[in-house]
Amino acid sequence: MADGPVLRSFLFAPGSDEHKLRKALACGADAVVFDLEDSVPPTEKEEARNTVGSVLADVGPRAECEIHVRVNHLVEGFDPADLAMAVHPNVSALRLPKCEKPEDVSSVENVLDELERAAGIPDGAIRLYPTIESAAGVGAAVEILSAGRRVQAGVFGPADFAASIGLFDATFEAALLARSTLVLASARARIQSPVDGAYLRVKDLEGLRDEGRRVRQLGFVGKSAIHPAQVAVLHEVFTPTQAEVDRAREVVSSAAGQATGVVDGAYVDPPVVAQARTILELAAHLKQEDGENG
Repeated sequence: MADGPVLRSFLFAPGSDEHKLRKALACGADAVVFDLEDSVPPTEKEEARNTVGSVLADVGPRAECEIHVRVNHLVEGFDPADLAMAVHPNVSALRLPKCEKPEDVSSVENVLDELERAAGIPDGAIRLYPTIESAAGVGAAVEILSAGRRVQAGVFGPADFAASIGLFDATFEAALLARSTLVLASARARIQSPVDGAYLRVKDLEGLRDEGRRVRQLGFVGKSAIHPAQVAVLHEVFTPTQAEVDRAREVVSSAAGQATGVVDGAYVDPPVVAQARTILELAAHLKQEDGENG
């Protein structure tokens, strides 16, 4: 795993609604994304920035979860006013929508270097989550995710991706190649495994659970949420089960001092052991994070 926390749930809250911003912080998500982009009408962008800035000032030095900000992508680069407001001690990361080329990331890195220095924030404190949500973005995924030292993980945007390839309502299979490409690109860039976009049928928690399990099988480690009720499902899906942890321990134990072995009738070799160690590391990491936030 790359350095930094592994986050399972990213709960979005519209930047123009102060009540929802404050409420989202108490919903138990690993991260809350204060959204300045799609959920905010064009005429309310400035008001939303002011509202988000006000809430950030009131949060205090330690919120119950990480706070991220999704900024607006303009014709050329990201909104400078969004970036200036979002460089704040209580912000852990920025969500960068509609990334299609490495310059989308590198240009923000350079701006953040200057803004952090001016604000007295430690260098590199604010991480980046570039969002891949178009055919062009998928094609340049390795370059985008390798474009800066701040990149924590890539994010897949299924709805915008579907629109970019001419689909009105994409099935899971229609985006399968794009999701798998993002997993492989993340590994090549040596960053954390990616985060999936939101499941839009808010009341269909079983559908969310099924999609979450499917993307986890592909290699994703978390998923965005657009309603507080989705958070618990995502934590269930993206946390290793006790059975998975027990089996991983058995696999690691069986391999002690030998190259291969058999566990429950299944052949165990070094790659299987490496996978088991990853599960144990993730489980320990999540337990530690939950303990710190509990």
